[in-house]
Amino acid sequence: MIFLKVIVTVSVVIVLSSIAERISPRAAGILSGYPLGSAITLFFIGFEQGADFAGHSALYNVPGLTAMLSFLFIYYQTARRVRGSRPASLLAASAAGAAVFFALTALMNHLHLPPAVGILITLAAVPLFGYLFRSIPDTVIDRRVKMDLPALLVRGGLSALIVLAITGAAKVSGPGAAGLFSAFPATTFPLILIVHWTYGAQRAFTVIKNVPSGLLSLVLYSLTLPMVYPRFGIYWGTLIGFAVATVYLLGLGWYNQHTSNWGREKKSHPARA
Repeated sequence: MIFLKVIVTVSVVIVLSSIAERISPRAAGILSGYPLGSAITLFFIGFEQGADFAGHSALYNVPGLTAMLSFLFIYYQTARRVRGSRPASLLAASAAGAAVFFALTALMNHLHLPPAVGILITLAAVPLFGYLFRSIPDTVIDRRVKMDLPALLVRGGLSALIVLAITGAAKVSGPGAAGLFSAFPATTFPLILIVHWTYGAQRAFTVIKNVPSGLLSLVLYSLTLPMVYPRFGIYWGTLIGFAVATVYLLGLGWYNQHTSNWGREKKSHPARA
């Protein structure tokens, strides 16, 4: 089971890194909002603790996403202010972001917020952080650096360690805390580290900027699991959850393409006087 967790999480990080390089950091950021790290964590929680436990945890994954967005915001604000070497900026941003995430999730767990309240908070937080990130420019990677396999495996291994820690803690923390911690950006964080280290902070900021755009797919996924996990089990329930999230993401892609095409048509056909 440990080997399977490692293989799955490392593979996801490598795929996201390739998307950032070959397509754009923006695309990788949007896909980071898709159910990836949380889905992996919730699946293995369900495998080890049962479908009912994981379905209950999924409800608390949604308010945990507010803490995840706060992690990204603090990472961005810290990295752009720290002067000095790239490692210093990366380490300071990582430490600050992680501290804020765990402080917020600990507070939420202590307050025992009803899931409905936490869900409403996150639904408000997604557009709020999208607004806060609006000034970050969308950059591209115009010259790819060949990343060796050991470096990718080390960073992917970080993601695997996060998943192992969260699923292990679920045995003693209960479904509420497990759900909150499952929102930690287990795959997004290593992706940001890879892009930041290899291509600089601005490319990493592009990834961060676009995470809120795809995050509603993860919200829908997490809200679907409590309904389907107890009834269909973790395998079919996971597939149904991914289907719901995918429909949203495809709709978002269609909307973005449609509105951009409409904007181009409007510019090319100005109104006559």
